[in-house]
Amino acid sequence: MTKSFWRVLVFAVVTVAIASACFGQSTDPIEAVCAVSQDLAAYSATIRMVQYQDGDCSEIEFTFNFVPPDRMRILYTAPATVDGQTMILNADKFYTYIPSLHRSVWQDVGEGGGNQGAEMGFLYDFVTCSAAETLEQATVEISEQIEMYAVEGTEEEIEVYVLTLTIDNERQVVLLSCLDTAPVAISIYNGDDLALEIDVLDYEINGSVDEEWFTIPEQ
Repeated sequence: MTKSFWRVLVFAVVTVAIASACFGQSTDPIEAVCAVSQDLAAYSATIRMVQYQDGDCSEIEFTFNFVPPDRMRILYTAPATVDGQTMILNADKFYTYIPSLHRSVWQDVGEGGGNQGAEMGFLYDFVTCSAAETLEQATVEISEQIEMYAVEGTEEEIEVYVLTLTIDNERQVVLLSCLDTAPVAISIYNGDDLALEIDVLDYEINGSVDEEWFTIPEQ
């Protein structure tokens, strides 16, 4: 299929015959995830990431708080070597605290502190209200089947839509919860090689925000 065909697919009102959603109504997950992303006012989650490189893998877990357009906090909780490491973005200021080195770093965004979190692929696009822009640029495939996804750390299974996004040599397999079309898992491939797996262990959309999360300590 051509790229232009898939772009038409992304923005059509009804593009494919997909099974009924959780509420028993027909829905277009592309339109739905774009709408949720565009209207997102706050996002909080616990996230696990596994990176694969040269036959090895490394795993980290962290809490992630984001308020569009430019307030973010990442607090690492695992493994023990990074436990407590904190990154805060607030407008044009970026702060990093590394407890193992007893070191704090203050930066202006223009000095290299910007675009933190972008390695999370479509999840980052979703929380920064730019899902529609990313989907417009990508070749998008939608599974015709709603699938079941086992939520990590629980016995719960949820229904998910499966999207595959391809831009140049990168491919992302994105699982969207049927309940609210938020991303719950993403696998990122470089060519045929799995590079990164992202699991959203729990999340809250448009919940309450503690302003202290984004307060950068004074130097």
